[in-house]
Amino acid sequence: MKKMLWSRGVAMFALVVLAGCGGGGGGGGAAFFPLSGIAVPGDTSIPVTLSGTATYDAVPNATGALLYGSISAKPVRGAAVEVLNAASAVLASTTTDGNGVYSVTVPSNTQVFVRVKAQMVQGGSGATWDVSVRDNTQSDAIYVIDSPTFSSGAAALTRDLRATSGWGGASYTGTRIAAPFAVLDTVYTAMQKVLSVAPATAFPSLRVFWSINNVPSGGSPALGQIGTTSFSSGGSSGRAIYVLGKENVDTDEYDASVIAHEWGHYYQSAFSRDDSPGGEHSQSQRVDRRLAFSEGWGNAWSGIALARSNYTDSGGAAQAQGVNIDLSVGPASNPGWYREASIQSILWNLNQQVGFQPIHAAMTGSFKTAVAVTSIHPFAAAFNAASPGSASALAGLLGGQNISVAANDPFGTAETNAGGTPVIASALPMYVTAPIGATTVACVSNIAGAGNKLGSFVYLRVTAPSAGARQISVTGPAAADPDFEVYSGRLLALSDGLGSTETAAVGLLAGDNVVVLRDYNDSAASTCFNVSIT
Repeated sequence: MKKMLWSRGVAMFALVVLAGCGGGGGGGGAAFFPLSGIAVPGDTSIPVTLSGTATYDAVPNATGALLYGSISAKPVRGAAVEVLNAASAVLASTTTDGNGVYSVTVPSNTQVFVRVKAQMVQGGSGATWDVSVRDNTQSDAIYVIDSPTFSSGAAALTRDLRATSGWGGASYTGTRIAAPFAVLDTVYTAMQKVLSVAPATAFPSLRVFWSINNVPSGGSPALGQIGTTSFSSGGSSGRAIYVLGKENVDTDEYDASVIAHEWGHYYQSAFSRDDSPGGEHSQSQRVDRRLAFSEGWGNAWSGIALARSNYTDSGGAAQAQGVNIDLSVGPASNPGWYREASIQSILWNLNQQVGFQPIHAAMTGSFKTAVAVTSIHPFAAAFNAASPGSASALAGLLGGQNISVAANDPFGTAETNAGGTPVIASALPMYVTAPIGATTVACVSNIAGAGNKLGSFVYLRVTAPSAGARQISVTGPAAADPDFEVYSGRLLALSDGLGSTETAAVGLLAGDNVVVLRDYNDSAASTCFNVSIT
């Protein structure tokens, strides 16, 4: 059998003392026979109980920097455990409980070793999941920690395993086997929050990729070039989270806020919806409405899942630098629907006031199926529909971030906050009405920045009298390169050709549809297009 990475990792074990009979005089000629159900040396026919506790070195991050002086042992919860013989054949398997404890029966007087896998698996008819932490630079092998080989003996025995951090006082000097188990435990915590309000949840498979070679530069994930810690819903790995791990550059395995944030994107992908264009963003920027909601949700979710009010992320030499964000407050100036700090504040405080259940109901309810793209406005409409008794709590939080609460409308028709200064003329209305059979002028802007900022996209609301194919044609100035997407509760079509004119036949649904238009070239402070739908 091919050995998994670190298949003989560092472990610490409890002292096992086997009691024996002592002293006594002769009685020559007497014979000793085993009592029923008790093994004797050499007898492998009667099983014995093998139990223990699996722990990992946890390095806290309270304010941004990793606190290696406060390392503590935490239980490896919900992880797969196997007992293997000297030929690496599995003799028994189980799962650690919420305290990291495992217990199995194995053949007596047999050479065995215990393997704890950085994997959580549960099947059956109720809640299900399959989560694994893997090394993307080692053929996606699952991380494990193994005990040394030992004899199972003739009586119940204990073997504890501890995954150590590898920290040597000023740098990493040993194998960092605790890291994947720290990542796994954050995912365990996030899952428990969902299970607390939806105990029969079936979690789609998730692979988490971490390596000491994972660096913040793009290229080949197999070489550790992952760009940043991020969630991906496509590709050959399915739903996946990639995690930075390069010492003295950026390590995220102990940054529970970061891991939980990315799991928040997994939550949207698995149970809700996320139309975010992705890309670079920060707390201080005015960004596209979809991006603001997605990143604000991720930050808020980290606090909701981990039961904390701040978001921390370490980096730099000895992981001694970092950021510390207060999730309870929004931006000091210019709050609004286009600021991720506003969104995170709303959602975090909403959880404090009403709990997670109504938020989960909204996220998995009409927010998921709304015609309007994902942003705070359709969330508010979904929340109010699912939990009308808590609508006033959300209204107060929205008002505090200068977001309109005048109408329970997923399209934000009553929104009056145009984004502050510098002024972006195309920021409002939230959706431009684009009648079929007419030409509509729609404008975008690069004033707030390029690519995914406020004004980078313009949103058109198209009402089709019946379902069917429609020709959408967009014409702009010579310097522009228009691209568009079409939504109606989901992405229906994408058109991203070259040139100043973009034309595509799109099957629209009966009723409202949304066209999201941008200038790929971000060519000017104001770029206007003629849009015709026939």
